[in-house]
Amino acid sequence: MKRFLSSPRLASVLGLAVLTLPLNAVPQWIWAGKSAKDGDKVTFRKSFKLTDAVLSAQLSFTCDNGATAYLNGTKIGENPDWGQPTKVDLGKLLKTGDNELSFDARNEGGTAGFVATLKIETMDGKKSVIESGADWSAAPTGTKDFKPAFELAAYGAAPWGKALSGEGAGASVLEGSDILTVPGFSVELLYTVPKAQEGSWVAITEDDKGRLIAADQYGGIYRITVPAIGKKEEVKVEPLTLPNGKSGKPLGGAHGLLYAFGSLYLMNNEMADKGLWRLTDTNRDDQFDKAEFIRKCDGGGEHGTHGIVLGPDGKSLYFANGNHTKLPDDLDYTRPVAIGEDHLITRLWDANGHARGILAPGGYVCKTDPDGKRVELFAGGFRNQYDIAFDANGELFTYDSDMEWDMGSPWYVPTRINHIVSAGDYGWRSGAGRWPNYYADSLPAAVDIGPGSPTGTVFGTGAKFPAKYQRAMYALDWTYGTMWAIHFKPDGASFKAEKEEFVAGKPMPFTDAIIRREDGAMYFTTGGRKSQSALYRLTYTGKESTAPAPKVAPTQETLLRQKLETLHLEGTGPEAVAKAWSSLSHKDRFVRFAAREAIERQPAAAWAEKALAETDPQAAIEALIALARVGDKALQPKLFVALGKLDFAKLPVDLHLPYLRAWQLVFTRMGKPAPEIAEKIAERLDPLFPNADPLANRELVSLLVFLDSKSIVAKTVPMMDTAKDTDITIASDAVLSRNDNYSNAVAGMHDSHPNRQAIAYAYALREAKVGWTPELRKTFFGWFPRTSKWRGGNSFKGFLNNIRNEALANSTPDATERGALDQLSKQPAPTPPANVVQPKGPGKDYTVDEVVALAKDGLKGRNFEQGKAMFTSQLCINCHHFGGEGGNSGPDITGAGSRYTIRDLAENIIEPSKVISDQYPTEQLTLKDGGVVVGRVVVQENGKLFVMTSALAPDALTTVDETNLKGRQPFNVSMMPPGMINALSKDELLDLFAYILSGGNPKDARF
Repeated sequence: MKRFLSSPRLASVLGLAVLTLPLNAVPQWIWAGKSAKDGDKVTFRKSFKLTDAVLSAQLSFTCDNGATAYLNGTKIGENPDWGQPTKVDLGKLLKTGDNELSFDARNEGGTAGFVATLKIETMDGKKSVIESGADWSAAPTGTKDFKPAFELAAYGAAPWGKALSGEGAGASVLEGSDILTVPGFSVELLYTVPKAQEGSWVAITEDDKGRLIAADQYGGIYRITVPAIGKKEEVKVEPLTLPNGKSGKPLGGAHGLLYAFGSLYLMNNEMADKGLWRLTDTNRDDQFDKAEFIRKCDGGGEHGTHGIVLGPDGKSLYFANGNHTKLPDDLDYTRPVAIGEDHLITRLWDANGHARGILAPGGYVCKTDPDGKRVELFAGGFRNQYDIAFDANGELFTYDSDMEWDMGSPWYVPTRINHIVSAGDYGWRSGAGRWPNYYADSLPAAVDIGPGSPTGTVFGTGAKFPAKYQRAMYALDWTYGTMWAIHFKPDGASFKAEKEEFVAGKPMPFTDAIIRREDGAMYFTTGGRKSQSALYRLTYTGKESTAPAPKVAPTQETLLRQKLETLHLEGTGPEAVAKAWSSLSHKDRFVRFAAREAIERQPAAAWAEKALAETDPQAAIEALIALARVGDKALQPKLFVALGKLDFAKLPVDLHLPYLRAWQLVFTRMGKPAPEIAEKIAERLDPLFPNADPLANRELVSLLVFLDSKSIVAKTVPMMDTAKDTDITIASDAVLSRNDNYSNAVAGMHDSHPNRQAIAYAYALREAKVGWTPELRKTFFGWFPRTSKWRGGNSFKGFLNNIRNEALANSTPDATERGALDQLSKQPAPTPPANVVQPKGPGKDYTVDEVVALAKDGLKGRNFEQGKAMFTSQLCINCHHFGGEGGNSGPDITGAGSRYTIRDLAENIIEPSKVISDQYPTEQLTLKDGGVVVGRVVVQENGKLFVMTSALAPDALTTVDETNLKGRQPFNVSMMPPGMINALSKDELLDLFAYILSGGNPKDARF
């Protein structure tokens, strides 16, 4: 489904070659670039020369997802399935002299790869082999733009394994005894799916006779009769003969199945006639002979049409589609109102082109009746939610996908569990446009899971499990072989949740699960992407009661939300405004969301004045957000006045981010105001930056850049070196260990600690066109080389480069200076001196409490030499005088041991802005010409101030003429970069602390 591939490398094309390759050459998995796009079509080419007649020649090749082979322009073979290699005898087809092999390869979603070998023996007895690698050339099919092929991984590497011999990765199936489960549960392997005959199963349902029905991702449908629990009978599997679709081609390739209303509902995803189908047995021969096209959904691939579930009323269906699927044809109704992209700063599309041009709602959920006569959009804003599930009370949930290529960026959001409510928007926007969870016009996750590939979801309702596990939702992850049990706790009108590793294995590519009504056991499938598939049964064997668990009573907030959601229904009149208005000030975010959506459905002209006159801060912000989203653009000046009445300093902290979002929406929906108006608004917002909340700082930088603030560049550029980031850890080592290949990007991100806050600043500043000075440009572009060691997903480096490129174009019109800045930004990071010992790690994003806990037993038996080495390698000595050595841009810390406790020292390092020495202040200098300089004044003489704007470049001073100085004020951000210890292991950190607190004395008791 989704892959990270290891250690790609690029070499040059060798061109025409005489075959002299050794027999033990290793083929490489190749593609046109390091990452593939959905629907990619690539032609590979390899030319070679034979000097003698051929005795024998055997070609073997396979391609994820398929390829057609040609020799000297003539078709010689087809490979429809990477799990089943194609072999062609070329003994009579090769000729003496020049030959050319070519392959038209194709990708059907996710990552792609191609591998081939050609073994030749000539009449003179010589044996040689030619194999895919960087000496092949590749071009988009239909073009002549051939370039060196890109080596993705060596043959045998995961996830493909030894595919040319039929031993693909995942070919093995775990026995039940080899699978990890929580105590009291047992797993048994019921059936290993014969891949060549029955494919790879990705969806499962239960019919009215207790039989299971499973779907091959790229093929047919199978009915399974399972033995009773405890019986050793064989599983019976029979293929179902399906009627043809509208095109006359067979139905199948389903990602979603549901047996309901005496019919089999099928989400046809991989075949022709994509969309929702209903199959019925009209002649009662136990086969489905009638097919009805319920509704077309134009999608396909792994972000196409997905799961289907029965509605809690027993009279409706809900289905989920991924973000590459268009809304159903002839949509009858939509509950979300005024869906938009709403980016204040121009969105960067994915650096590798993924989902380029795809707009909101992205992935979505629809509701329909059994006949498909009426289809309504229920909620959206998902990336690629594969399945959905209702709890016992009829609340809807999903397990949504992350965009793994974004890892390390400020817009990366992990896979997560979402509570899906009427008209909900869950914030997926393509590329760098992913909304953060805190946007008031979207809804947050119940719990983040981490990296992965979400597949099936199901609640334990009806299972013969203990009550805790009957109430749990089970979320399946294909990539990391983990089935999560999600335990929900009511939280106002929604839920908070805790995750628990419930079932896990390696390899264990989970695809779907159900609770079978007849025996209360869980049945789940593994497989997907043509990998080896299996059917398992999970039962509870412990001693706790498995009596049906009573429902958890809904909260009063939930009942209120549900009442408000009835106002989202078609036909609701203007009375909805009065009914919903008081809930705009409710403390619960889900209640407010439901109320705002109800109000937005009604004509804005009827409630605009009420919104503009609202005095309750919470209700006012919600009402102004609503008016910005659906009101007439002519109302923008009045919205400015209404927002201006709200004093940011007097607002509760939890209203700061919604208040800033309201300002953004007034601009994204109604346009940028005239320059003189923008200047006045900027003057109002400018004093709010920097803020104690780093998230508020992100939004303020975007707003002030958009409004052409004259000071935001000068205030933000120095903060790119001092921005404190939150912990970047997104998965445990135990989870990552279940996939050696996919975990590489996560491990690289964990180890390199990219500063997402600084990246967010750079992302916004790339559009700034005012406020730049030559010194600020040098500091800004000098930041990029320091990012060279940062690691993230496949698009991480590309995003940073695109930020750099756009900033170059926007920040200076001078071509000469732009060229110099271009070179500056591409310089390699400085190489540490050979005598400097670098930390070995692994590090982490330490908190003060974590450091104190590590040192709870005192600093004893520490390593003096290692502590001294860390003091140098982490640049402490560059800024701080210590024992008669070091820099002077920060306080002398020789006597730290007599002044600081371990907590004090940790706070000074981790939270340097918490207390700033009055001897080393950071100041904001406002100039008469409108400019701003931020830094520390290190010298003041002869009518000039010399300002250090970056602690990492203490000698690069900005000169300010006192005659141009309008004012000086404190800038409450320390110039010391935070996170300086995040590369250190536990022992390295403790050794460093011991070294500092000892005053550099090797005879101190700490050593």
